[in-house]
Amino acid sequence: MAAPPEQAQLRSVKVARPNILIEGAHLGKVEIWDFPTGAEITKPTLAGSAKLSNAAGKEEVWVFPIACAYPLLPSTEVFIKAYDSEGKVIGKKSLPYRGATEIGNALCGTR
Repeated sequence: MAAPPEQAQLRSVKVARPNILIEGAHLGKVEIWDFPTGAEITKPTLAGSAKLSNAAGKEEVWVFPIACAYPLLPSTEVFIKAYDSEGKVIGKKSLPYRGATEIGNALCGTR
């Protein structure tokens, strides 16, 4: 009998300039999504995919470089979607910042 697959987990998301760092386990893919500014925008857009920076397994760190311009700025919300190895969404976490000014300062500000 084959061993069950390891449980995919999305543990944390944080800004560590010049990157967004995503910690998890046994992930197949990690995407960064955002809601750009604009009254007519009602759906999020895919900003890009994070890259696994260490060995796959129980203690993964995924990295998404912050470009202080498009695609994440200006945005009113930025969130991460994590997928297992079969392509199923296993979790979603938003950055703790809201609104274009707060997100801009967190990602690219001088603080």
